Amino acid sequence: MHHLRMTAPAAWLLAAWLAGGCAASGSPGYDARFGDAARELRAQQLIDADAAKRHAGKTPPADGRTLREALDRHVSTYREPPAAPSITIGVGSAAGGG
Repeated sequence: MHHLRMTAPAAWLLAAWLAGGCAASGSPGYDARFGDAARELRAQQLIDADAAKRHAGKTPPADGRTLREALDRHVSTYREPPAAPSITIGVGSAAGGG
């Protein structure tokens, strides 16, 4: 029966290689800044960051008739939903071959 025999230098190399998996992340600088680019891009897309605070609690003016008609149209879509579009892409056609 053959036994796996390892020399001392090979054993040290194997141990060092296995211990490398337990080492701390090699990129702590990147990890600390993870997501900065996405946050910066979102901030650049805002035109007025304080707009929501300035307009909090304000509602646009509307009369009762307009609101009532909007509510009626909204409720009617639940009572009678619009028909779903039907798209047929060669279903059931005989694609001959032979």
